[in-house]
Formats: sequence, C-alpha cells, structure tokens
Amino acid sequence: MDNVLSMLDAIPEETIAITVYLLGSALVLACWYGIAIRLPKLLGGISWIVVFAILLTPTASDGNNASIAPAFFGIVFGVLTKDTPLVLSNASLILFVIGLGAIIGFLWTKYTANKVSLENSKKNSPL
Repeated sequence: MDNVLSMLDAIPEETIAITVYLLGSALVLACWYGIAIRLPKLLGGISWIVVFAILLTPTASDGNNASIAPAFFGIVFGVLTKDTPLVLSNASLILFVIGLGAIIGFLWTKYTANKVSLENSKKNSPL
C-alpha cells in the first residue's frame, strides 16, 4: 500500500482530479445511456445531450488559482453568491453545448436514415 501511495504522490493533484472527474463523468454518461435507450428515441437522445452538457461543459474559474472547471459549478457558485452575470454566462455555455449537440444529433439522424434508405433501395433494385 505504501508503494501505491508514494506513486500517487509523484502525480500532480490537478491531473488526478481531472482524471477522476472525466472517468466519473464517463461512468455517469454510460449509466444514463442505459436509461436513455429505454426512453422514446427523441427524448432519450435529448436527455443524454442535456446530461452531457451539464457534466462536461467547461468554463474558467475566477480567482488567483483560476483553472478549468465545469460550467455547472459556476452556476451553483453564482446562485450561492447571487452573482447573476456568472450564472447567465455559465448557463449560456451549457445551452450552447446543448444546441450544438442537438444539431449534431439531427444531422446524425438524417445521415443514418439516408444510409438505411440507400441500403433498402439497393436490395429492391433489380440489378
């Protein structure tokens, strides 16, 4: 156990924190995917995009030791400190990611529908 702890001391705290955060977010998204596939297709896709945006939209934190942080934490901090511009800026970032995800999802749906219709037309073709 001492060897593991001494190995972790050599790794910077920021790297460990970001790794744990990203792996935790991936685990939450995988679990939510298990829920989303049981929902109607549109609702499941949109809910997955919303959860993704809430968990992984980045922003820069304020202060002397400013670094990258999730925008959701900026919203929570802004609500607690009653800092309306901070809440609005972080909410707009999350909404931007949701909108971008919705556009990508729409284009992906059109692509897969077109791909399926092309495969069906090839199967029904007399050639």
